Amino acid sequence: MIIDFHTHVFPDALAPKAGASLSATAGFPMFSDLTVAGQLAVMAEDGIDRAVVLNTVTNTRQVGKVNAFALETAAKFPTLSVFASVHPLGEDPVGMLKAMYAQGIRGLKLHPDYLGIPFDDPVYRPVLKAASELQIPVVIHAGFDPVSPQKIHAAPKTIRKVIGEFPELILVCAHMGGMTLWEEVLEELCGRKVYFDTAMCSERTGMTAAMGKALVSAHGADRILFGSDMPWARPSEILAFLRTWGLTEKETEAILWQNGAALLHI
Repeated sequence: MIIDFHTHVFPDALAPKAGASLSATAGFPMFSDLTVAGQLAVMAEDGIDRAVVLNTVTNTRQVGKVNAFALETAAKFPTLSVFASVHPLGEDPVGMLKAMYAQGIRGLKLHPDYLGIPFDDPVYRPVLKAASELQIPVVIHAGFDPVSPQKIHAAPKTIRKVIGEFPELILVCAHMGGMTLWEEVLEELCGRKVYFDTAMCSERTGMTAAMGKALVSAHGADRILFGSDMPWARPSEILAFLRTWGLTEKETEAILWQNGAALLHI
């Protein structure tokens, strides 16, 4: 079994425009058409049994539509675990999160770079407190992102401050704790109560097998989740690279599905 803990889809009508815009910003090609059907096809081809869909709001006007799409997608596709998203400056973000939870959504995605708000800003605290109380995983983009090349809004040092304030928070820091900032991840986050995912961690983004192995050794395989960042990377690409890290079979199984299954309660 393999669970991809980091994927993205859009409504069919929005996918072409969103895909073109995001690809231009990121400088990466897409490996699916950003629709649910496209993702399911890639999952079947690459041997992925279940995927987490991370919805992300970038402004306060999107919150209702994004979360309505999340509910619709979760209801229709049983192999997808769909997360909610809120804007910390939107109307009653805690109420929205609790309403989504009541309707069966069991996770939250925040992207500090697209929100333009550093992750240690106090505006996140009510949402993080609510997520901590609900005991649902919160996935954040961590490290460099091309949408904000001059300012990193969730660097490992910043994340360390937040997890110190919310010791019960189930936090997943994407991109092995901080895209391109893996030396800082080793110093600031490894060994602490936080999860990493492997999304976009490959030779394309400057990760080495030696660094991957070092991060697993320092942090523990029980707190690392397999993720691809589909459609920006194929699961097969990240999986093939992960297998060069020299991990044990037990470590690999934990990363590929056991840790994700525990967080998703499946």
